[in-house]
Amino acid sequence: MIPTLARTLSGHLSRRHASPHAFAQPPAPGKRVAGVLLAVAACVAALLAPAQTADAATVPTTPVFNKPTGTGAEQEAILAQVRSVIANADSGSVLRLAMYHLWDETVAADLGAAKARGVSVKVVLDESTLEYRASYDLLKSSLGTSTSAASWVALCAQGRSCLGTATTGINHNKFLLASSIGDGAQKNVVVQLTSNLTPSNYKRYWNSSVTVAGNTAMYDGYVDYFTRLPAQNRTAWSYTYGNAGDYKYYFFPRAGSDATTDTVVNAMDNITCRWTDAAGTARRTTVHAAMLKITRQDVADKLRALAGQGCLVDLVYSETDSGTWNALHGVSGLTNRCYQHNDDDDLDTPNRIVHSKNWMVDGMYAGTVQKVMFTGSHNWSGPALRNNDEAMLRITTPSVFDAFEANFQAVRSAAVPGTSDNVAACKS
Repeated sequence: MIPTLARTLSGHLSRRHASPHAFAQPPAPGKRVAGVLLAVAACVAALLAPAQTADAATVPTTPVFNKPTGTGAEQEAILAQVRSVIANADSGSVLRLAMYHLWDETVAADLGAAKARGVSVKVVLDESTLEYRASYDLLKSSLGTSTSAASWVALCAQGRSCLGTATTGINHNKFLLASSIGDGAQKNVVVQLTSNLTPSNYKRYWNSSVTVAGNTAMYDGYVDYFTRLPAQNRTAWSYTYGNAGDYKYYFFPRAGSDATTDTVVNAMDNITCRWTDAAGTARRTTVHAAMLKITRQDVADKLRALAGQGCLVDLVYSETDSGTWNALHGVSGLTNRCYQHNDDDDLDTPNRIVHSKNWMVDGMYAGTVQKVMFTGSHNWSGPALRNNDEAMLRITTPSVFDAFEANFQAVRSAAVPGTSDNVAACKS
């Protein structure tokens, strides 16, 4: 029975050609039955999972990546990192989690256990997480729902983000904050994920996580943003960003209607494609991206323009639309690889995809030769910019860049159908 449950649990988020966010709207009646079974399976899995205990004083701060083609431990590397942060949070400290979907009873139980040992636990979720609500019910029972209390779980309004003025949107955030870990050995910890806390995100989707400890400016920026989410004061919200050493954070949604107020396009405006190094050798800047969605036309047009200016642009994606797909093809210097792989020939499990939202620039950026990368929850889509609650990080630490570049190359090598991406699954 256990293998059957594990197979069911790993594939509960979407079907072969469905978006990984397919259940943001209520599933069809037939899927509701499956949802009940999945909730039961998840509960059994939670009971069978070993308890996460505070057996380490600190948590790793190197980037963490899951590997859907790897072992069980490799698939759940990000889950293990999240559980370790929660388990090692000090009594009297504060944990804050903002997440689109939390469909993992082990994590919900960990958060409840943290509260029981004296941690203040605050959780903000998108309302659509209730489509598979067993985890939410655990949190509601252990934390309560009063945001005036020390611990609580809160939901954004149905069908809306917490901060956007648009009548559509989601809280698409994916970050965890810990004020103190390991008897104070690590303070002000920020964990920025590209992954939701769902089995499919661990087992079927390529995702990443970056953990930063001791950067007070960045931590305070995230805490301020988090505090605004449950208040849902949309008229008082405005797009926010801030510098914090090697890091710069950006919090969405952002008002505007054209490319002049597109954060990604603005960042790409800093790229110089052709330059000459100190030895007089001609160089070309590279732009690499592992991105779930490329459906924002202004970004696709900018990438095409960069290729035309001499940049070497290499993309791995899982979703485009007809306009962006056309913009990204037919120009020298721009290579596309789609990742929509029905690896098990099972229509009841989701495809393997790239769920990351990572892009890297190696070359001339803002007038300086450097390595710059961006990660977070922010897809290259219209709603990610204008409607959704999202966080994005810019990082200039070379070792972090190198780790993300190595992960990009792994995703690039695994992508199927790869360059043969003129197919419906990659263009919708």
